Amino acid sequence: MKITVTGRHIEMTPALKAYTEERVQHLAKYSSLPTEASVILTVEKYRHQAEITVNVNGQHIQAKEETAEMYASIDQAVEKIERQLKKHKDRLHDHRSRPEPSPAGDSEPTTSDAVPLTPEKPTLGTMTPDAAAVELQRAGHGFVLFRHAETSRVNVVYRKPDGTVGWIEPSP
Repeated sequence: MKITVTGRHIEMTPALKAYTEERVQHLAKYSSLPTEASVILTVEKYRHQAEITVNVNGQHIQAKEETAEMYASIDQAVEKIERQLKKHKDRLHDHRSRPEPSPAGDSEPTTSDAVPLTPEKPTLGTMTPDAAAVELQRAGHGFVLFRHAETSRVNVVYRKPDGTVGWIEPSP
C-alpha cells in the first residue's frame, strides 16, 4: 500500500509519521489489489484533524476526524475507514456470490446425473416442411431445423419414437 502523510501547521515527527503509516497499513487487508492512501494531519488551535482518503479498486473512501489529540484523531479516522471498507467488501462479496434461487421441489442434478452437451451451430436453410422431411430421411439425423419458406419462422421436423415424422411450428 502506498501511503502519503502530509502535515499542515504541524511538525511531522518521525514517530507521528510512523504511527500514522502503521495504522493505515492495516487497511490493506481489505483489498487484494494495490491501494493508495493519503493522510492529511492538520492543527488549528486546539483542534487536531486527521483526514484519510483511501483509493480501493477505483473507489475513494474518505474519513475526517477532529479531537483534542492527534493520535486519537488518527485512530478514529482509521476506524471509520475500516468500517466503510468492511461494508464495501461485504457488498461486493454478497453481490457476487448470491446463489440463484431454485424453484421449490427442484433438485439440482449431481455431477453423476449430468449429460455431456456438445454445442452445434446448424445452418438454417429455407424450405418447406415436405422438403425438410425428405432431408430428415436423407441425412439420418433425429431432427432437421429449418426456416419455413412461407412464414420465415424457425421450424423443426423430427422423427418420433414410433418411426413417424413430427413437425413443430411455433404459434404466431
